[in-house]
Amino acid sequence: MVLLAPAMAVADDPDSATFQADKDRQIANVLEKVQIAQKNLSCVQAAQDHAALKVCEETFKQDYDVSETKVKAQTTDKKAPKGAKNKEKQ
Repeated sequence: MVLLAPAMAVADDPDSATFQADKDRQIANVLEKVQIAQKNLSCVQAAQDHAALKVCEETFKQDYDVSETKVKAQTTDKKAPKGAKNKEKQ
């Protein structure tokens, strides 16, 4: 029973919910990057000439940039309320 009390306290901790949300978001971001890499691998494997390889590279860069933009937006969204709170205190 003593061992269960700390585990229960962690489950009720609001930081654990924040941690889980952050973890889930990061997992989704990694899975998206893996999907982009797999798509690029398939493209490269199917390429028959240099022009096709170039298309694969351009598509990969574009997909990766879109993914990075989404990640940065998530980070900015997460940080925005903290900044807003700090401005309100001043």
